[in-house]
Amino acid sequence: MTASESMPSESSAPDAPEPFRKPESMSDSFQEYLAKLGKLPTPEEKIALGLEFMRGSISQEGTPRFREFWEARRELLPLFKQNLGPAIRSKLWSEYVELTVEARRLKEILEEQSSFAIEQIDLAITALEHDIEHFQKLLEPTPLIHLPAEARSIQEKADSYNLIQRELNLLNHLASRLNGLRKEIIKTEMRIRFKTKFFKRLSELGDHIFPRRKELIEQIGAQFERDIDQFVESHFQGTEVVGAPYYALREEIKALQGLAKLITLNTSVFTKTRLKLSECWDKIKVLEKVHKQEFQQKKQVWTDNRVILDAKVEELKKLVEGMDLPKLDAAIDEIQNEMRSMELGKEDVRHLRNEFNQLRAPFMAIVEQKRKDLEQAERDKQQLRKDKINSLRERLAALQKDVEKTSDELTYEFDEIRSDLDALSLSKYDMQQFERLMRPMKDVIAERKERALLNLSDDERNALEQLREILQQRKVRRQEIKDQLEIYRKMLGGSSLDFEKAMTVREQIEIEKERLDKANASISEIEQKITAIEENA
Repeated sequence: MTASESMPSESSAPDAPEPFRKPESMSDSFQEYLAKLGKLPTPEEKIALGLEFMRGSISQEGTPRFREFWEARRELLPLFKQNLGPAIRSKLWSEYVELTVEARRLKEILEEQSSFAIEQIDLAITALEHDIEHFQKLLEPTPLIHLPAEARSIQEKADSYNLIQRELNLLNHLASRLNGLRKEIIKTEMRIRFKTKFFKRLSELGDHIFPRRKELIEQIGAQFERDIDQFVESHFQGTEVVGAPYYALREEIKALQGLAKLITLNTSVFTKTRLKLSECWDKIKVLEKVHKQEFQQKKQVWTDNRVILDAKVEELKKLVEGMDLPKLDAAIDEIQNEMRSMELGKEDVRHLRNEFNQLRAPFMAIVEQKRKDLEQAERDKQQLRKDKINSLRERLAALQKDVEKTSDELTYEFDEIRSDLDALSLSKYDMQQFERLMRPMKDVIAERKERALLNLSDDERNALEQLREILQQRKVRRQEIKDQLEIYRKMLGGSSLDFEKAMTVREQIEIEKERLDKANASISEIEQKITAIEENA
């Protein structure tokens, strides 16, 4: 217990209590308490009431009323110096001291909380100051706003709106943080000098935010209002709607109304543009009502026309069994030509086309089956061709491994494989693949022929060499005859020869042809002799 809390002695008690003061700017509850206190006759009752008021001041929900607590405590202290029973004095004084200690402890706790809150508020304000200092850096990653695609009248100015609104979005965010901090400072218990310091810093930050924000709001509002005026003037002339279908304008009005909520507008511009768009919307609704009436009239015409066409389709269904597909298509084309001359709704056209498809379905199923059969036949053909190719590959591989066959036997079988290969009409790629496979076989045949020639006797080898020399000479002579024959033909084809010379040239041509035939015969004879010698080898 402190010196100020020690129990006052009776000898120090004054003859009469000091009059109770009514401090200014106290709450109504405190004024009411003082009034009740002045009406009580005994010190014991006054102290009991005071202790009850002190307890209520620090135990209420929310912030304790410390000022009223300490004022009530100060008013009660002189009452303990008056004539009181020792037991009552001791009890009341203990309660008085206990409440004082509780108030001081509570005040220390609140001061710690206040200190923590002050520290956090200071950090938040510092962060806000940093963000404002680096405003341009924060602006770069700020996302663009999404302008509705239906708002076609402002799509060309999308970049301008984005440029302004992006900066506004960042400024709005900073302004929201600043206002939040201001509210937090107001409700946080702290010394006035701290609040004053914080409010001054926030005021300086606001000078960087709010003037620029107001300028941009006025700028984007003026631009949006001009665009709305231009939209109204372009499409709404009196009671008429021009420039676009009413349903497209209806969607554009919705998009513009949504955009008005998306961008930051002041109340005046928002209200004006909203009213203008609402007037346009009312005109659209009137036009839509007229259109619905016209649509109902058209719908009745569509229904009547559909009844006529349905009857013709039903007649065609009865005759379809005796028709083939071309006749059915011709009958359907006739009904379709009639459809084109009538007014029908989309649903009616869809219904009739579905009916035509159902009529053609059995025939189309047959056509589809034929197509599938042809595809299957083609697949079978390709498979058979593939099997033949594989078989030729296997035959070629087996022939290459056969060491017992002579060169003539190998040549015969190789020619058979080549003949079968030509009959398949392979692609260029597949043919190249086979050529690579046949090259080793050709080498084997040539090697066997060479080996057989090496086994010939000297006389047979000399005879073979002489025959090859004679064959080569006769081939040269045959080529000379062909060249001379070509000269005579060119001379005959010219226009400079007279009749006698022409006859002479024709005789020479006949002579050369006879010589060519003899040369071919002799060459064939020599080749047969060479072949016979090679086969005998």
